[in-house]
Amino acid sequence: MIRTKHLVITALIVSTLLNLAGVVFFILFLQTANHLKHTKREKNNIMQNMALMRGQEKVNEILNSQQVIKSTFVSHFDGQEDSFAVLPPRIPKPPEGYDLIIYLHGMGSTFLEPFVAPQSESIAKRVCDSRPAMIFASLNYRRAWSWGNDAAISDISQNIRELMQRYPVNRIILIGTSMGGCTVLTYTALAPDDVKAKIIGAVSSEGAGDLARLFKETKNASIPPALMNAFGGRPESVPERYARQSFLNNIEQMRGPMRFAIISATRDTTVPPSFQRELVSIFEKRNLAARLIEVNSGHGIPPADCYLQGLDFITGKEPH
Repeated sequence: MIRTKHLVITALIVSTLLNLAGVVFFILFLQTANHLKHTKREKNNIMQNMALMRGQEKVNEILNSQQVIKSTFVSHFDGQEDSFAVLPPRIPKPPEGYDLIIYLHGMGSTFLEPFVAPQSESIAKRVCDSRPAMIFASLNYRRAWSWGNDAAISDISQNIRELMQRYPVNRIILIGTSMGGCTVLTYTALAPDDVKAKIIGAVSSEGAGDLARLFKETKNASIPPALMNAFGGRPESVPERYARQSFLNNIEQMRGPMRFAIISATRDTTVPPSFQRELVSIFEKRNLAARLIEVNSGHGIPPADCYLQGLDFITGKEPH
């Protein structure tokens, strides 16, 4: 009996020690995991800071360039101050006037986007090298998360009108990526009549015509909060705001023949390819000229040649 009692006590002690060892091991594991996470986070921060430093050097180089003109303006919408950048034409005015390209950046970016991306060759450089008679303007349109809301549409119109006063503009082509790809479509319908009369088409990269549907179907967790911030709520609480800024709800307001080049990333989960295929199908049913340009990639900024291919289609020029 005594021996059995000792065995039980010994077993309890061993069990307790093992449990304590397990707790200690678990604590050490958590500390190690936290340390690794902290180390990884620090590494990411360092890499991001280095990228920002390199990016800032590129930004300073662009803004100090004799080619790029940075313009500051005060918004007629609410008095906010903002900026846009322009690459003026490289040759004398054609008899009919200049073509004006308006670029709208993606979510989280700025008007500098087409001057620095993609890294291989920027959109602005590729377009202007091939089309020296064009004016290339990149707008902030309420900076990072506007999604083409009322303030953004107003600023776009104000900026375009200012450019039309500076230069004799013959035609306007809109180009945009992601958030910008959605907004350029909407702007073809919502532009004021004097601007709309000069728009001949849009190159929309990774865009969507229905922002309420995008809210529900995107796999990117940052998109719904950004849309809520832009429109003041979820689609079910403010449906009229999503409808007002969605292209497919405004397609009837387009005027005159327009052409649309739709760039689609086939592995995109942020703005899935189904949105772009839907747009092309609708254009074709309405007898509007449309071309689908597919890129085997995920969400991002496609090669500059994709935008040039779209631009060639809009202007009726043979592809390069």
